[in-house]
Amino acid sequence: MKRRITIMLFALCCMLSLATAQNMRSLFLAAPEQLFPLLPYNSRADLVDYAEANMTARVTNLLGGVSTLLELKSDFMLLETTASSTVQMKLLPFGNENIVCVVKSVSAEAEDSRVYFYDSHWNRLNTDDLFTMPEIREFFLPSDTIGHYIDMCDIYLVSLKLNSGESTLTAEYSMPHYMSEENAAAVMPLLRKRVYNWENGRFVLAEE
Repeated sequence: MKRRITIMLFALCCMLSLATAQNMRSLFLAAPEQLFPLLPYNSRADLVDYAEANMTARVTNLLGGVSTLLELKSDFMLLETTASSTVQMKLLPFGNENIVCVVKSVSAEAEDSRVYFYDSHWNRLNTDDLFTMPEIREFFLPSDTIGHYIDMCDIYLVSLKLNSGESTLTAEYSMPHYMSEENAAAVMPLLRKRVYNWENGRFVLAEE
């Protein structure tokens, strides 16, 4: 009987440990420092404490600037690392566990994003298996005359946004912000956002 109780308690502890490990709060605190080089563990812990106390979650980072935790949920996080960079994190179901989608963005005149995937132990996963970045042509509305406008878009800059409430990823071509006013006015009406749904362990383009 004692052996059975011991085994049950051990199993329960393992289940609780797994649940905790897959909570965004715990994942953020357990993240390797190279993922958040400006925010050592103590700074991240302060951000979480402030957020959970419904206070402004803001700390001084290692560059002497300000980092702000803008949103923290059990499965989503939005962090303004600097005045010109953000990190978004979203937990996504993958088989019998969750994986972490991380979007890092840098903004100047236009925003540019990169997406990464990790398991719950912060082992890097192959991005190509989980999401394919759209080509420039895919951001244009169907037309027989888009070739001329695509030629104007000689830099690939894409803004990626995770949805805090749903398992979706939205991609937007941000290059027009670098164009001349005349060219941007011509290109912008022809562009569309691309929305991807998380389905069967991969981001898939939503039907229009």
